[in-house]
This record gives sequence, C-alpha cells and structure tokens, in this order.
Amino acid sequence: MVTKKKILVVDDSPIMRVVIGGIVNEDPMLQIVEYAADGIEALSKVESTQPDLILLDLEMPKMNGVDFMKNVRLKSRAKVLVVTAEDPSSPKVAQARGLGVDGVIFKPSGSVSADLKAQRSQEIRNSIHRILNI
Repeated sequence: MVTKKKILVVDDSPIMRVVIGGIVNEDPMLQIVEYAADGIEALSKVESTQPDLILLDLEMPKMNGVDFMKNVRLKSRAKVLVVTAEDPSSPKVAQARGLGVDGVIFKPSGSVSADLKAQRSQEIRNSIHRILNI
C-alpha cells in the first residue's frame, strides 16, 4: 500500500480551502491532513499534523504567508508551495522565494479564484509531485 503524502492547506478564504482541497483529494497519492485560515493557525497545526507539504496563500489576516515562512522552519521541514493571487512581481512573492518556498502558483482571477480548479489543478498536482519527488 502506498503511503499518502500529507498536505496542510493554508488560505483565509473558505471557498479557496474547499477548491484547493478538492484538487488535492483528486490525487490518490495525496491526503489533506488539515486546513488553516491564517499563518498563526497553520503554525499551531504544523507540529501535530507533520505535513509533507504546505499549500500556502500569501495574503491573509493575523499572519500572512511571508511571516509564516519566517516562523515555520523552527517547527517543520515540510516543503511549501505558494498558491497566491499576488502579482508575480510583488515584493511578497520575492520575499517568499527568498525564504525558501519550493514553488509558486498564481491564482488566475484574484484571491477567490473559483476557476482555480479548471485553470490550475493539473499544474498544482504536478508541482506537488515534483516538489515531493513522487
């Protein structure tokens, strides 16, 4: 039996958490272990869930994705794939890359991209497989 890779989804939009969760759950090699609405909540869940990979939004209340990245390495060696509505040339994207994220995927139509599944699902799954070497 194949051990599924554990995924933590971090996004402040409940709609985006559902859409991203649906994309991940279509892959038999992946399993969502938890969802978080911001960086603070995600940090509290990282230790208990021990994800293999974190799907991370950058723009969130309480603690954004960049600040999360500054703190997460104290708790986890999980890989991080950013899924963001930020502009590719945004300073936040550059900061996230500088903090060692393993990849960045851009939401096609803003922070709540209902079309994410149609437009980016294969790219997200392919990126997860590449990052986790599966």
